[in-house]
Amino acid sequence: MRFSRDRRGQSVVVGTVILFGFLILALSLYQVQVVPQENSDVEYEHSQQVEGEFLDIRNAVESASGTGDGRSTSLKLGTRYPQRTFALNPPAASGRLSTTEPRALRIENVTVNDGGNVGAYWSNRTNETATGDTITFDTRSLRYSPGYNEFRDAPDLVYEHSLVIAEFESGVLGRSGQIAVDSDRNRVRLTALDGTVSESGVRRTSLDPETLSEIERSVNLNSADDDPIVVELPTDVSMERADSLEQQWRDRLGDDAESVVVAGGTVRIELDGTEEYRLELGKVGLGNDATGTNESDGYITEVSAADGVAVAEVRDRYNNPVEGADVEISVDGTAVETARTDADGRISYEVGDVSDVEMAINDGSDTWDSVLFENVGAGVPGGGVESLLVAPEEAVAFNGPGSAERGGFQLDIENQHDTQVRITDVTVLPEDPRLNGLSDKADATGPGRSELNVESENGAVGNKEVLLLDSEYTFVPNSGLRLNLQSGPEKRAYDTGSVEYVDAETDFSGVEVPLNSGEGATITLAEFYEVGQTGATVEDVVGETFSVTVGYKIDGERRTKQFVTTVEVRPAGNVDVEDSIAPNAANFDVFTDQFQGLTTGQVVVENAATGESVSFESTDGQTTEVDSADVGGLSDGDEITATLYESDAQETELSQDVTVVGGGASAINSFEVTDQSGNQARFDVDWVVTNDDGNLDSVEIELINENGNIVDTVFNDVSGGGASGTNQLRQTGNPPAQTYTVRLTVTDVFGNEVVETREVEYAG
Repeated sequence: MRFSRDRRGQSVVVGTVILFGFLILALSLYQVQVVPQENSDVEYEHSQQVEGEFLDIRNAVESASGTGDGRSTSLKLGTRYPQRTFALNPPAASGRLSTTEPRALRIENVTVNDGGNVGAYWSNRTNETATGDTITFDTRSLRYSPGYNEFRDAPDLVYEHSLVIAEFESGVLGRSGQIAVDSDRNRVRLTALDGTVSESGVRRTSLDPETLSEIERSVNLNSADDDPIVVELPTDVSMERADSLEQQWRDRLGDDAESVVVAGGTVRIELDGTEEYRLELGKVGLGNDATGTNESDGYITEVSAADGVAVAEVRDRYNNPVEGADVEISVDGTAVETARTDADGRISYEVGDVSDVEMAINDGSDTWDSVLFENVGAGVPGGGVESLLVAPEEAVAFNGPGSAERGGFQLDIENQHDTQVRITDVTVLPEDPRLNGLSDKADATGPGRSELNVESENGAVGNKEVLLLDSEYTFVPNSGLRLNLQSGPEKRAYDTGSVEYVDAETDFSGVEVPLNSGEGATITLAEFYEVGQTGATVEDVVGETFSVTVGYKIDGERRTKQFVTTVEVRPAGNVDVEDSIAPNAANFDVFTDQFQGLTTGQVVVENAATGESVSFESTDGQTTEVDSADVGGLSDGDEITATLYESDAQETELSQDVTVVGGGASAINSFEVTDQSGNQARFDVDWVVTNDDGNLDSVEIELINENGNIVDTVFNDVSGGGASGTNQLRQTGNPPAQTYTVRLTVTDVFGNEVVETREVEYAG
């Protein structure tokens, strides 16, 4: 048998070769077309991720400069491609994050017209430059550059002067807003970036912004010759894209700038030379080799001298307080000690006799390195009686209900007299004359809802409400605005609608606020505006200095005490539990707001009857629905308490609110006092009260004399949803002429109270 001519297996071999060829062709097409496209998608997603993380870095730097909160951030430098069995990937796409070399930031054609050492120091700073009238300091830019293999249109990202720029080959796009210049508030706010960052690769790298000088103070800038004030910002964006960068700044500045020009590696912004601007400076470190600030190239300035205590503040070259600065103290020309400034950059020294106190830094070699307090002594100048009303800490800023700015502040005071005092009035005078309007712009009364609110630790409340239209603002004159808790004429106000000054009605609730020995009170003023001819802008008062003069009575004698305070920011917030909670309700709401220096707080909700509680994080303006089962259910009369803490450590309590389940709101619908006095003090009280849920329990009426003593009480048992009556209060024994307080308290069956008071004059 012959096999040499057999062809039966050839078709199989040929078919196999053809199929193998198709497979090779398919793999080649997959490698050439599909793999690059999929890798480009991976790179695009990474580019979007990096942009978000780069914005987080920008926000962290601005937060570190403005609040001292330098939270940690991170950025994923590059990306890797998915593993492939039959295809090949290029090397992983890496990226580079780096800072530029330092360059000068300049503010040209300016003078600082503040007085004392502030003006002297800044006048010297402007004269240090070759051209004069210029403030200068170094700063850097931060740049991220991707090294993608396929995604060709990915931009570099640049952060400088609060703005994030995406730099493409064809132009640039802004990825954030800018806060460097705000002409609505006449403010220039700049942060110097220092330190060296040089990271490259694929891994995730972390950045921890370090607050080197937190923005807490400001100085007032004016044009040196009425020509425009110039802010010149160095930029790392290529000048090939200058026109595009210029347009991005123009779009964000709007009417804030008269001119914007990008050329020669700078963004040159011209501001209206006829306006006064508030300059705020800060410094933040990134990476390695950042240089901190201290008093060596700063100055010292006077804060106050009262009650035998001289207080000064040391500031750095960015105009912010310096902690731990060495201050040499001399009394009547003799050196007595060297002390260090506290966390607020302040130093105080108390003398027993009237003396001259001098405080100096840096050996006192320059004018602004020392401050002299003349005739510092205990007591009131002229030999008056020493006031023992004190303010233990600086005032704290807050934003009132419905406000986006921290336009109000609270000042805590304490009575260190050995007897009771009664707060009668408060006079406020801002150091910055631009703060010429005061208005709470909120309904009802209370802290942030009244122009003035004074509340003692024991719950005594007095407030002054200036009844204004939306376009009216209580005028704050150069002599200060006095707000009386009991009486006083109509207040002068400015109406931006009618463009004229008007008289505004006033209202007051509560009484003179009594403070027992050792007791404290909180004074709240809200909110301060810069009022122009046809409009008004609420101002952030952080870093602003105010004179607050408290009027009070002690043993029938009127006294005053002046406090000079610079407003600070501290963690603060408010928590509210839903007012009316029905028994057996499935859930109820807890609301948090008025956060200050606080990103998130920890809320603990507890049912006192069951002993069970639940906790959760909450942010400013957040409403949280609480499941009733989490607190052991709800029964009539249960007391639900919500407490807001600064953190989950639950160490610092910021606010607390209590609601009684089933306790409908009570109201005092009518409360009138008629003077029936003859040889004795006698008053008729007519009243009407109601309760939403028919849970009235009692109505108590008290007569309180000027010394804060209760001299007569009438107690009424009531029930249901409404009650009314007439009671007579009296004090016998021919009491002297004075102002009495009549206090009405309505209580429901759960112990909830509503209190109102009335003042009545007794002629004697």
